[in-house]
Amino acid sequence: MKNLPRYFKRVFDDYQVLVKVNPDEFTGTELIVHPDGKIEKTEMEFDEEIFEDLTVDEFVEGSALEFNLYLSKYI
Repeated sequence: MKNLPRYFKRVFDDYQVLVKVNPDEFTGTELIVHPDGKIEKTEMEFDEEIFEDLTVDEFVEGSALEFNLYLSKYI
């Protein structure tokens, strides 16, 4: 049985980063939301320490709804 994706986010001074992690394959998507509304999307490959890395980098749990709302603005 596959695990559900997990979502994380962090707000910096003038932009926000949202990350989707597929825990089974350690792949995912990063969205960078700029103050002007521009969104950058990057497909990512992670290692098995991604969850620890996100914690160290002060990311907090996010939601699928928020991530997908921003993703829908990118497309």
